[in-house]
Order: sequence, then C-alpha cells, then structure tokens
Amino acid sequence: MNKEDFFIILGRYNQGIATKEEKHFLFAYYKLFDLEEDVLEKLDSDSKQELRNSIKKEIDKGIHENDNTRSLDSKEDTSKFHFKWFAAAMIVAVSSLGYFFFNRSVDKRSNHTELVKHSAEKIVPGSNQALLTIGNGEIIVLSDEKNGVVSQQSGVSVRKSTDGQLIYEIEKTIAEKPLLNTVSTPRGGQYQLILTDGSRVWLNAASSIRFPSVFGTTERLVEITGEVYFEIAPDPLKPFKVKSENQHIEVLGTKFNVNTYEDEISSKTTLIEGKVSISKTTAEGKPALSGRRIMKPGQQATVDKNRSDIHLESVDTEQSVAWKNGYFKFEKADIQTVMRQICRWYDLEAEYRGKVNTDLFAGEIKRDEDVNKVLRIFQLSNIDVRIKGRKIIISN
Repeated sequence: MNKEDFFIILGRYNQGIATKEEKHFLFAYYKLFDLEEDVLEKLDSDSKQELRNSIKKEIDKGIHENDNTRSLDSKEDTSKFHFKWFAAAMIVAVSSLGYFFFNRSVDKRSNHTELVKHSAEKIVPGSNQALLTIGNGEIIVLSDEKNGVVSQQSGVSVRKSTDGQLIYEIEKTIAEKPLLNTVSTPRGGQYQLILTDGSRVWLNAASSIRFPSVFGTTERLVEITGEVYFEIAPDPLKPFKVKSENQHIEVLGTKFNVNTYEDEISSKTTLIEGKVSISKTTAEGKPALSGRRIMKPGQQATVDKNRSDIHLESVDTEQSVAWKNGYFKFEKADIQTVMRQICRWYDLEAEYRGKVNTDLFAGEIKRDEDVNKVLRIFQLSNIDVRIKGRKIIISN
C-alpha cells in the first residue's frame, strides 16, 4: 500500500463504504500515530468525530481479544478476523505508507516516546563492516581500510570498492597454492563480495563465508555460517558448492539465499533463479547419499536439525531476500523469530518476561529505521517492549 492507496481508504471511510478491515486499519493507524494532522485534514468533521468514537468503542472496550492470530490459510471469511490480527499486520500497512509517515516526528504525545531512554549508548542500525581473515594468519578490519587494494595473494588482488564491496581479481598466473580466505560480519554488520569466478555474495549480520582466493579446476566450494545470498556465475565444468553445518548445496548458475543461523531451529534455502540440488550433511561432513532433493525457482528447502528429510515448499521469495534489499519482512512470524532478526541487526539481546506473546506478525519495515520506530509497532498488539542498555525487554 502506498500513500495514495491509504487516502483512497480514507475516502471510502468518508463515504461510508469502507470494509470492516479498512476501518480496523484506520483505527490501528489512529492509535499508532495519535491523530497526525496531515491525515485528519483529509477527513470531514463528522468523520473525525466518528473515527474518535470508533477508536474509543472498538479499541478501549475490548476489540483486543485474547485469541491468537488466525492462519491466513484458513477457509473462514477474512471479514471475521479480529482486530488483533490487524494490529500485528500493521507492520505491512505502516511500512509501506509508513516510510512517508515514519520520516515525520511521531509519538509526540505518547507515554512511550522513547523506548531507548534507559540506554547509555546510541543504538544504530547495522552497517557495512566485516573482517577478512587470510590463511596466513593476517586479519584485516575492512571498515578501517581505505578504498583500493587491501591484500595481494599469489596472483590475486583483493580490492575494496567505493560502494563497499570486496572484489577478488586474478592479475597473473597463480604460482602458489591459493590461500583460504574468510569474510565474517559481526552482529550489526553486513558485507558484499565478488569472488574470482565472478560470483556475487551478500553476507547478513553474524555470518561468514570461507573460500579459496582462486577456485580449483573441478569445483568451486565455499563454507558458510549465518545467512548468505548468492548470485552464481555459470560454469558447467566447475559446479558451485555451498557447505554449511547441516546441508550441502550444488549449483551451476543461479540465485539463492541460505539461512543457517545456529539459533534457528532449521536451515532454509530459497531458490530465486536456476536449479540446485540440496542434501543433508553426514556426521563426517559429507553430503548424504540419500534424501537429495532438486529445487525449482520459488521453492524453499527446510533442513530440520532433528529430522532426516528435506521439506520443499513454494514460498514468497521476497521474504527471504528482503534483508539484502534493506528490509525486514515477515509472514506469520512469531515474536521470537522477529526479535532474532532485530537483535542481530541492531546488535541487541532479547529478554522475555512473563508468558511469551503468541501473536503472529506479517509485514515489512526498512532496516535503516531507528530502533524506536521498529519496536513501536509491537505496541499495537499490547506488547510492552523496552530497551535497557543493549537488551530488549519484552513483557506481555
């Protein structure tokens, strides 16, 4: 939904033809932004009063019922969904038109003006930062390096570009055995690199990739942790292989995302373009001979640490690569899943007090937003979220 669509809903509300869902959206918006003047000016006086009365009646007198978010796959009429779903789904509404509104001063009159007021240090979104560790023991802090060549490795030049990429280029015949390189990002970091074969790699926060400065003649093997997005340069004679703790992926030329964080219950590989095969990893670190699956574009493979099979399903691929494009995007995600992503990106920890909230959340919001604006959304589901030091405290 963009700004124009939002005002279309306001027009429908003025005309008395807004659906129940559209009204609920306006109620939630009203509550979140506390009657922003540029919205109210679009309403006539009768509609303003009706909206105020509706808020009081629908929100303050029990529209937040104690039921969980209903599945979006339910066969029930969506008009029967309760407001709590809309409160959670406001991440969608607020993000898409919220880039317009979130750039304004919000929370001017709220009791929760600053969630970070107990923090002694400024909490900022993640940025381009990583370590380059070379097989000879050299460690380079990439954020401290100027643009240009940062390493020379037996015929390979490693250059930091002006747009924050690490580029590997073959300059002459390789006379020595290539060195292994590891690029790793901290929590609150991300980085991009281009390998000597032309393949492009994006690292999310708290992630790493290990690879030779120059690939061999039979395969292109890399090892990863965390979350990594690949755009592989085609080479039929040298398949590209990705190894993580519990899965092996083999490709010829394709685009895909791998999420293999240790604190997630499963590893997920999402195929954007091309074709890949995926296998579980044996105890010896080799690809399992049985259970191999072939993925098609638009599919996601889930490798559960506690199961022997690989589950394939069709998914919204935009959700898996949203981080690469500068967004958080969720689809029926519980609060712990949401918080894990937020904590990695802002380098925070989460602490849950009382019963863990069971609402499900859907939507997207920019990753460069102030953490206050990101966490403010949870108040729509009556979740108390505060930051103390570098810890998010979630109370229900």
